[in-house]
Amino acid sequence: MEQLTQLELQIEQLLTADEYNDDFPQQLENLVSLRHQQVEQILGQPNLTRPVFDDVVARTKALKSLIQKHKDIIGERLVRSKKSKQSLSLYSNIQQNGS
Repeated sequence: MEQLTQLELQIEQLLTADEYNDDFPQQLENLVSLRHQQVEQILGQPNLTRPVFDDVVARTKALKSLIQKHKDIIGERLVRSKKSKQSLSLYSNIQQNGS
């Protein structure tokens, strides 16, 4: 469960960062995938108890809610990031070509 908690904290930190790195989508996908693997491992244990199962389900719902809450922010930041890169690229081209 400790590994699951660490992955969830990393996902939350990534989502709530002030700015997103260029590899943000890949980072988020990797962390969510690792979390999914961890959840499958926990739920596949032969000695799984109901409280552990309920905890994992509740945490999954909470994470899904967090991602949904940040969906618009994520989209806005990624668009802004792409636009700023396109603007910077255009500006660099203009400077190099003197046009």
